[in-house]
Amino acid sequence: MSENKYTLKRREMMTLSIATAASVVAFPSFAKDRISKTRSGVAIKGFDTTAYFEKGAPAKGAAANVVEWKGAKWQFASAEEAAMFKANPTAFAPQFGGHCTRAMSIRKVVPGDPKVWRIRGDKLYLFYAPVGRDLFDKGPDEMIAKAQVYWDSLG
Repeated sequence: MSENKYTLKRREMMTLSIATAASVVAFPSFAKDRISKTRSGVAIKGFDTTAYFEKGAPAKGAAANVVEWKGAKWQFASAEEAAMFKANPTAFAPQFGGHCTRAMSIRKVVPGDPKVWRIRGDKLYLFYAPVGRDLFDKGPDEMIAKAQVYWDSLG
């Protein structure tokens, strides 16, 4: 009987592994809209993208100050910041649509955490976890190049 329990668990693990692999393969379709957003369509979990450049730190945006761009709702702390973004969104929007730069560099699409970030060359990069940011710090140009190649392949 213990052998059957083990076999069942093993089958469950195999099924879970296959399902996980299938979801990873299907996940790049998530990037087709190119922006990491919540189910309600809010980009980068409602953080104000201008704050990284203007204040040097992440800041939450407000639902009252929204700019729609690339199929997402971008929230800002003030109407002035929303106007800055609207005038030049590519200057403030995170690279890779706000997806994790590290994950993108290893051919995975994972939402970035707006609290884990870096600015390099006047561009904003988000990461899923601090370890990705730390690896970025050790070789940012190589990571950006690899991430860009994969990002471009997603079309």
